[in-house]
Amino acid sequence: MKIHLWILLLVLPAVAMGGGDNMTSSIKDVKAKYEAQLLQMRGVVSVGIGRDESGRPAIMVGLEAPDPETESKLPTRLEGYPVRVRTVGKIGAQ
Repeated sequence: MKIHLWILLLVLPAVAMGGGDNMTSSIKDVKAKYEAQLLQMRGVVSVGIGRDESGRPAIMVGLEAPDPETESKLPTRLEGYPVRVRTVGKIGAQ
């Protein structure tokens, strides 16, 4: 019984911290780290933080127009966070 308790005490903190989700950085840190690189890609006009279809935090990449070539080059995940692509149109200063 004592061995089971020790195993539980060693494993529980890892599970509570996300245990393997590979999300050690906050989503704000991840966005800041990759934003300039993503904005250099053809047609990418915005990088933000939003939610995926399941309501989980996601990196949102906005394209000026649909561009299958650029979309195929975008990562599907960044440091454990899903990347979602949306066509948002041209963005200008107001």
